[in-house]
Amino acid sequence: MNIRTIRNALVGAALGLAAPAGFGAFDPVNDDTDIFLSDPSFNAERPNVLIIMDNTANWNQPFVAEKTALVNVVGSLGSGLNVGMSMFTETGSGNSGNDGMYIRYAVRQMTSTNKTAFQALINSLDQTGDKSNGGKAALAMYEAYLYYAGRNAYGGSNKVKRDYAGNTAGGPAGAVPGSFAGNAFANNSTTTYTSPIVSPCQKNFIIYLSNGKAQDNTNDLGASLSGLTSANGGVAPSQITLSTVSPDSSSQQGNWADEWAKWMSINDCRTGVTDANGAGNDMPGIQTVVTYTIDVGPAVVTDNSVNGAGWSTLLKSMASSSGGKYFAINNSDPNEAQAIQDALTTIFNEVQAVNSVFAATTLPEQTSVLASLLFDTFAQPLTAGIRSGAAVARQLVYEAEGLTVDLRLDSQPQSGKVLVVGQVLDKRHPRVSPNGVSIALWTQN
Repeated sequence: MNIRTIRNALVGAALGLAAPAGFGAFDPVNDDTDIFLSDPSFNAERPNVLIIMDNTANWNQPFVAEKTALVNVVGSLGSGLNVGMSMFTETGSGNSGNDGMYIRYAVRQMTSTNKTAFQALINSLDQTGDKSNGGKAALAMYEAYLYYAGRNAYGGSNKVKRDYAGNTAGGPAGAVPGSFAGNAFANNSTTTYTSPIVSPCQKNFIIYLSNGKAQDNTNDLGASLSGLTSANGGVAPSQITLSTVSPDSSSQQGNWADEWAKWMSINDCRTGVTDANGAGNDMPGIQTVVTYTIDVGPAVVTDNSVNGAGWSTLLKSMASSSGGKYFAINNSDPNEAQAIQDALTTIFNEVQAVNSVFAATTLPEQTSVLASLLFDTFAQPLTAGIRSGAAVARQLVYEAEGLTVDLRLDSQPQSGKVLVVGQVLDKRHPRVSPNGVSIALWTQN
């Protein structure tokens, strides 16, 4: 019995097989398929996490606590994660273009070298020198989408501290992001993001670390909606109705941050993309993004008005609408730094669990399950009069424990390989892409 492993859902992988002319040596009919736990050390399975750091004037009180928490958590992360940080745009010499958000430290694997540099960058943040001219939540979520999608920046280009190859600003000596590989921009002149999504198997996340109500104005909200409408095929998605049940408020009903969070969690964020040379740069499968929110204050407490309550309500909606979670941190907590650290640790633990032990979370007592074959195009009779010996695409559908595995196999005669593309669907949650599922095909020779 040979084991050929397909890493995670929505996979595009070339597998070397012994029958270049077709699928004669690949016959899983009546065989079993095991769904194994993922291997987070495998590049395709390292999740991407983008932290949106609120660097507005609201960060004055929790500034030290947030830095301490971030440095400690980053130091504890293993190399099975890719993590980066973005901030609201700043004013001053060299900064131009639209407001919104920029990538300060691109999403990179948390190797020892990258972690050390990331920690040094966080430690170097200055409460005044790195302060934004005003938080733009709806634009920040729009920019996060553009980064993950590998599209042209809206507000993230033409910023002095942005992460581009060769930049000598944006970090302390020895830890300037521009001196490391994996930048958000390939060079100083490009406005097209280099997406951190490099494989169909990766899962993607946003952690929005908020210190209070953002300041999106009418133009900001209009630009965010325009971007969302374009991403949605020219149709504006319906607004999420915010809760008005006390202590909630719908004062942020017009902010598109939660609609962006929901849209990214159920739609492909890496489709219809072209690279800087105009060539197609799509990623097979559906690449979604889940958002977590941390409400430091929380706003509903520090701002005793409908505005504060509305901001906390919006943060809750951003998380719940996308499949993430909301965390409220009290500024009066004497252990505020530890509380923020605990929230971040919980999120990163969940990110890793979702990515590497999905089977265990749905099947607590098992590490693998056997799937039964439901459909095989090669087992179906040919239409009358049709005779062909040429290689054709083969579809296989398996099912196990509420999961449906749909695979398409295309023979590549010249290379002697078979291209396998597929998806895993959860019947219990049909609108949410299952995380962390790996497939192993056992074939009989």
